Amino acid sequence: MPKVKPLWQVMPKNKNLRQELSNTLGISDIIAQVLINRGIVDTDTANDFLSGGIEKLADPYLLKGMEKAVARIAEAITHKQKIIVYGDYDVDGITSSALLYKVIKELGGAIEYYIPERQSEGYGLNSTALATLIHSGTNLLITVDCGISAVEEVNAIAHQMDIIITDHHQPPEVLPLAYAIINPKQKDCPYPEKNLAGVGVAFKLSQALSRYYYGHDDKFLKYLDIVAIGTVADIVSLTSENRILVKLGLGEIVHTENIGLKELIEVCRVDPDKIDAGKIGFAIAPRLNAAGRISRADYGVELLITDNTERARELATYLECENIQRQTVEKDIQAAAEGVVNELDLNMASVLVVVGEDWHPGVIGIVASRLVEKYFRPVFMISIRDGIGKASCRSIPAFDIYDALNQCSDILLQFGGHRQAAGFSVLPEKIEELKTRLNHIADTKLTPADYIPVLTIDSLLSLNEINKGFLEQLGCLEPYGMGNRSPVFACEDIEVEQVRTLGQEARHLKLKVKQKNITNDVVAWQMGELAEKIQIKEKIEMAFFPEINEWQGQQKIQLRAYDIRKKEITEVERLYSLYGQRDQQFGCLEDCYADESIISLGNDLGEQIPWVLKDSRNIDDKITYLLNLIKTQEKILIFVNTPQAAFELAQGIRKSLSKYKERIGFYHSRLDETWRNKVEAWFKEDQFTVLCTTLLGKKYIAINDIRHIVVYNVPLNMQSLIQQCNLVGRNKANDIHLLFNQKDLKDNLSLLQELRPERIVIGQIYLVLKKHAETFVTDLQVVELVRSKYQTIICESSVAIAIKILEDLKLVTHELSGNKRKIVVLPAPKEKLEIEQSKTFREGILLKDEFAKFAEKIMNVSSTALLQEMKGNHV
Repeated sequence: MPKVKPLWQVMPKNKNLRQELSNTLGISDIIAQVLINRGIVDTDTANDFLSGGIEKLADPYLLKGMEKAVARIAEAITHKQKIIVYGDYDVDGITSSALLYKVIKELGGAIEYYIPERQSEGYGLNSTALATLIHSGTNLLITVDCGISAVEEVNAIAHQMDIIITDHHQPPEVLPLAYAIINPKQKDCPYPEKNLAGVGVAFKLSQALSRYYYGHDDKFLKYLDIVAIGTVADIVSLTSENRILVKLGLGEIVHTENIGLKELIEVCRVDPDKIDAGKIGFAIAPRLNAAGRISRADYGVELLITDNTERARELATYLECENIQRQTVEKDIQAAAEGVVNELDLNMASVLVVVGEDWHPGVIGIVASRLVEKYFRPVFMISIRDGIGKASCRSIPAFDIYDALNQCSDILLQFGGHRQAAGFSVLPEKIEELKTRLNHIADTKLTPADYIPVLTIDSLLSLNEINKGFLEQLGCLEPYGMGNRSPVFACEDIEVEQVRTLGQEARHLKLKVKQKNITNDVVAWQMGELAEKIQIKEKIEMAFFPEINEWQGQQKIQLRAYDIRKKEITEVERLYSLYGQRDQQFGCLEDCYADESIISLGNDLGEQIPWVLKDSRNIDDKITYLLNLIKTQEKILIFVNTPQAAFELAQGIRKSLSKYKERIGFYHSRLDETWRNKVEAWFKEDQFTVLCTTLLGKKYIAINDIRHIVVYNVPLNMQSLIQQCNLVGRNKANDIHLLFNQKDLKDNLSLLQELRPERIVIGQIYLVLKKHAETFVTDLQVVELVRSKYQTIICESSVAIAIKILEDLKLVTHELSGNKRKIVVLPAPKEKLEIEQSKTFREGILLKDEFAKFAEKIMNVSSTALLQEMKGNHV
């Protein structure tokens, strides 16, 4: 079965807010939109996110229990008492153990460490290990990344040895009787950052020790390289304090003095100058993790604390070999698991329960994640060994895997975990019953839509927007990870120029794509099977992240693809494609004005209907209001002033609400008759439930089931507003939503200025036309000539109106050939000409005056008075 294709969800634009962030912070509007998508919506928070440093770290002594813990550690250091750091076997535990070992040793403490063996001892504190440590003369035990749930184990030996627990997992209702507990999640702990990794908590203890011994918190910042690795590996949210720790830690890695880390980076074959959170997650962390999964995690700690280069090289090589073994084991288990899945009827399997004999317990969690990624179903990987089934489980966002296991707890030996990842043990004879019950739970909880992954697109980009300057700004959003995912962009309507595969077994895909005159290389990992399906010259759409690819000293922008899909053209998309070209003359006013015959027609339709006025004039975020209204799935007519606005608004809604995109249409006078008829039919037949439209000239559509009328742009006069409300049928009441604001007033004034130019602009156009008389020119060429000669910015429609005024005055005539005009300059009349002699010019003056009066009124009149006036005109 091929990998499940995701549904693209394009985040809605917030033009006003992103412009504010862009201007204030000096960043591109795309970067501003990415911040907004992550909930960063004010400049102070954004500034902290982009440039927050060590000064933004909270006081370590805000952690409950910190003062008591520091005093006890200082006592142990002073009296040379034996201290043991007891850690977990994952990367967070390994780095936490290494960090505290190095700090306490540097302070003069008698320090050792202990990491339990994964398969024989399991996670956390165990009684056998604690008894051994007590017998060896341990006076103080400090846990890292574990211990908060070890109530029985701690309480049993609390009178024999002092225990300080540092942990970040959720505390139980009753805490262990430890000497001190440092955990930001414990009750009444005022520390603001609750999402520290275990190594983050250990670092706060290190900061507190630094202040105790040196009077400041900065002594152990040099160990932030270790902190960054553990924080990234534990997949905690890379926001707030975690973001700062990782960002600073990445800087420390560049010039790290840690011999073991240097050797590990060497075996990873990565450039220390270019290590980011991704390289930690996919190169460094797996090698540290491999020892804990396959054999001995304490080798990972030894690597990070050793001062012996030869031993460091030996350990790094060992971890590399263990990682290769882990990959081999993982590959074998995944192949076996895929074989089990292939035997299932995936139409009937709401969850995947995959069972095997003697699968390595340290690897099945990774394989479970791979299966979730491919099949997008909850996965329960069970390995049967010595008569017990031990499982690792991974889930999809809509399914709470911990809750599901809780409902099956009566047939489980034990279980634990959280919503998206968990584990359990079960007797083999109970597995079939467990499978049946888990499928039933999923059937009652999940809908078909829950089995479709959603790929969130931060913004649409064209290829010409992707340059090194943009990538430099994009870098300010790093480090990426949980809570601050790597941005995803999408590019539509790009053409494939080259297709080939990469890697062993042709697993990866390499493309060269083109949009207009811009080309880019694309790499798509694990998508090699698409090579046979993509044709040269074919149009595709692509979700991607842009990055710099360096090869043989040359740097080049490359797009790393997350998803590639063929561009399939529906009739609706064909409409958008045909009428979405920028070279069309969209700046016309002919759609903006009411037609008396339509107003009269509305008056003749019968009894007056009750209009309900939803007054949101001067709303800041019109688009969010509109998107929420559209989600009601009731029929909506949205009025704008120009054909261009109708198209662009409809297109924007489609991108923000992609699941409704086939139901969003636009309508204006520039559509030819065939397409007007199609759009009318689609709207009447409910294929379109949302229509962005102008006043439609003399066109009247009687639609009886419209529920909402949205006045999105401010009309040009009261008659236009009345006409908008009369352009619907009469069988039910309508909500009239007024969404226009002060910006719309300015936009209308600019539009009128462009389309009814001032006399000085008309004079400039006339002089340019005279110079190029008897030659064919386009209106766009005239625009460029006026801009070059007079530094006056005009639009193509200004040229058309100016020519009409000059023809009124009998100064020129013209003939058309396609989109070009040949201007014929007529002899100047003997008598002096006044521009007001042009009917077209006089109409322009009247239009501007009329709108100025209407604008003053429409923004200040009360809702009640406005509704009464509308109804007064209506009857």
